Amino acid sequence: MGTLCTEELLSRNCHLHVFSRSPISISHKNLRNTLVESYSNLDFIGKTYRGIILAQGFFYFEELENLDNENCEALIEANFISQINVVRSFLKSIEKNKRTDIVILGSTSAFHAGRGTTVYGAAKAGMLGFVRALNEEYVDTDVRFWFISTGTLANEMGAKVPNQDPNSLLDPALVAKRIIEAVTDESNLWEPEVTIRRRHIKLVN
Repeated sequence: MGTLCTEELLSRNCHLHVFSRSPISISHKNLRNTLVESYSNLDFIGKTYRGIILAQGFFYFEELENLDNENCEALIEANFISQINVVRSFLKSIEKNKRTDIVILGSTSAFHAGRGTTVYGAAKAGMLGFVRALNEEYVDTDVRFWFISTGTLANEMGAKVPNQDPNSLLDPALVAKRIIEAVTDESNLWEPEVTIRRRHIKLVN
């Protein structure tokens, strides 16, 4: 999803700085890619950004009693702690009187975690609470925090979820486009919590 959001922003002639643990597959004159070992100590001081999109994270589809400590801690680190640290570092570099969008790519698991997603769902629910609290802390500024939840995507991560109806999977490219449309809207409209699901429509001849 991070790659697709990057491509959508580049199509709108945005200038991007991508931090990643491995080289990304996109080459563009408006794109800079910095490789990092960890997302916990990023330095944004002295740089000017209009916003940031956090797309890191992963999950194991496994019931809690079958997860060992290492896997539990890895899930919490990737989906919760590291994202808090990125946002905390980013906030030190911004001007609060200028529009800044901080976007957390969440999951509908934050609201309806299913069997096999206990720790992942808990981390996503924690990020939802994090965004809600930040919107209260920054209510008198022009900084906007978003929590964007999607259903299961038709991608590698979505393929790990068992018993999925293929017709219910979301097209990742369409989801990325919807995300960027929302956060780049120049009006004063704002949806701090966006949920994207697939609507089942029965066609009638």
